[in-house]
Amino acid sequence: MNRSINKELLKRLRAEKGWSQEELAIASDLSARTVQRLEAEGGASTSSIKSVAAALEVDMHNLEEKPRTQLIGVRWGYGGAIVGAASATLAITWNWVAGGGSAYEAGLGMGLVGLVTGVSCAFIGWASSRQ
Repeated sequence: MNRSINKELLKRLRAEKGWSQEELAIASDLSARTVQRLEAEGGASTSSIKSVAAALEVDMHNLEEKPRTQLIGVRWGYGGAIVGAASATLAITWNWVAGGGSAYEAGLGMGLVGLVTGVSCAFIGWASSRQ
C-alpha cells in the first residue's frame, strides 16, 4: 500500500544532513531510484517510509503529507473554542436579559470571551503549523 509523503520536507531533511539522494539511499538501505521516486512523486510503501525516516532520524508520521492525528487535533481544538465562546456568550446574554448586570458588564464579558477565543484559535493555528 502506497502512502503520500511530504516531498518538500523530505528534500529539506536530506539537505540539512548534507546528503545526496545516493547517500540517503545508502543510509536507508534503499535503491537510489526509490529515493528519487520518493522526492519526485511523494508516494511510497510503508517500509520505504520507515527506512527513510530512520535514516533521517525522524518519526515516519512526520513525513506524511497531512498527518491524520494533526488534523483531528486541529478540528477538535477549533470546535472546542467555538463551543466555549458560544456557551459563554449565551450565559452572559442570558444573565444580562434576566437583569443580573448592566449592558456595560455584558459587553465587557463578551469582549473577554472574544479575546480568549481569539488567542485560543491563534494558538491552535500556530501549534498545528509546526512540524
